[in-house]
This record gives sequence, C-alpha cells and structure tokens, in this order.
Amino acid sequence: MMKLEHHLRKKFLEEHPLEAARYLEGLSTQARRDLLLTMEPGSVAQTLEYFSPGGTAAILKEYPLETSAEILSRLSPGSSRAILRQFDSSTQEKLLGHLAPQPAAYLRRTILLAEHTAGSLADPHVLTLPPDITVEEALQRIMQVPHQVIYYLYIVDHRHMLVGVVLMKELLVAEPICTLTSIMLHDVKVIPSSANAMDVVAHHAWARFDSLPVIDQDKTFIGALRHRALRQFLQSKSTEYQPAFLSDALLQLWEAYSLSGMVLMTTMGDLLTTATPPALDREEQETL
Repeated sequence: MMKLEHHLRKKFLEEHPLEAARYLEGLSTQARRDLLLTMEPGSVAQTLEYFSPGGTAAILKEYPLETSAEILSRLSPGSSRAILRQFDSSTQEKLLGHLAPQPAAYLRRTILLAEHTAGSLADPHVLTLPPDITVEEALQRIMQVPHQVIYYLYIVDHRHMLVGVVLMKELLVAEPICTLTSIMLHDVKVIPSSANAMDVVAHHAWARFDSLPVIDQDKTFIGALRHRALRQFLQSKSTEYQPAFLSDALLQLWEAYSLSGMVLMTTMGDLLTTATPPALDREEQETL
C-alpha cells in the first residue's frame, strides 16, 4: 500500500507540477516537509520550479547541502537566481560550490546587485502569491508567514514575473472564492533593480506608496523596496550625496517597460535636480 501511495504521489508531481505546487504551498510547513522529503530530488525540483522563491528556500533548508544543490541545479536559471537571493552570502557560496562551474559562474554574476541600486536595497523576503489561488487560500498563506506580509501583496506567476498587486484592505473585503487575478491591479508601478538609489528617492510616487516592487531586467520579481529603508540608506551615505541623474541603465529600462503595460516608476521628467530627499506625506501604511 505504501509503495502504491508513493508511486501515485510521484506520478502526480511529475505530470502536474503546477497543480502539485499549489497544493503543497497550501499545506503546513510540517506536512509539506514530510511529503517532499520522501521524494527523489528530480521529482522535487519539477514541483519547486513553480513554488515561490521564499517557499523553495525554506524547503531546501531541510535537506543536506549536497541535496539542496542538486535540486537547485535542476531548476531554471531564473528560479535558481530568485531562490539564492533568499539566502545569506555564506550559504549562497556553499550552494554554488556544489554546482557545475558554468552555471555556478553565471549565478554568481547575476545574483550580485551593486550597492546604491534599488535591487541591493530591496527586501527579497516579502510574501508573494500566485495569481490563480483564491482569496481564501491567500489568507491561509498569510497566516502561515505573517512576518513576511506588508500592506501590498505582490502577485507573481510561476516564472517569478510580477503580474499584479493586491492591497491588503481589498483582499480582506473580497469574496473568498474570488481568484487573486480578478481583484489584483495590473497597472503596477515598478523600479528596475539597476536604478540608482539617489534617482529613486526623488520620485513623487513615495507620496502614495510606502513600498514599491523591484524587478530584474527580465521582469522577475526581486523584492520590495521600502521608502524607510531607502531613506535610511541614503542618510547613512549623506556625505556622498550628489545631484540625482537618470542612469543609462534606467533610461534603457524605461524604453523597454513603457511599452509593456507596466508603469516604470522613475522617468526623467519626474526627477528632481536636488539630492535632498523631500518631506513626504504618504497615504498608505507600510505594515499591518
């Protein structure tokens, strides 16, 4: 009986990885761990490809380092990069040390984000949710990791690409059977990861938002940049303040994203020529 159950479970994971990921993400941490630890790394990787990066990182911590690296090596580069950013630099290097030289070198180059950029200041540990779950399922997941929840819930598809945002107050009043796709805002203000912090701090959008999502060049979600964290960073670098200019990388990203339906947060016309951050009165609260 146990062999039959194991076979059916493995078959389900292999043939329906997206559905399996949605089911497993809804389980408690203990139940999910008990189930996945019985599976082969290859089967686990097929399912984790559709997990959120935070959820995958939590699962990999349950395995020996060598097994975690094996699972990581079977994931797509985009998934591997997003997952590695959930770990501290020491753990990142240990995992990379168990990968083949070529993919390890690629990941080392792409997970590093230059200081003074939005990407380096973004918090990668905020909760993200898939678009196809219901409001009821979303609330259940929030209860599991309340410390990762901010006022804005970022909706990320199985490729880790940002597709929308849901305000917490909207989630709380929505019908439990509604999907997040049906209530999310598609017109998302975003910050490219390469944007210089001194460019970003001058934007008037901070008058409305306490956090803004940061995306990579391929539109993968990196994390949330909190206004408070940005201001604290720049205050710590106050002796290095220079007039804010739009970087070449930001100009390139503006050209790319302005055609995509996403609203890039920083445009040249909106930038201030002074490096002194303005006093702002924000409408929304950052945390619950």
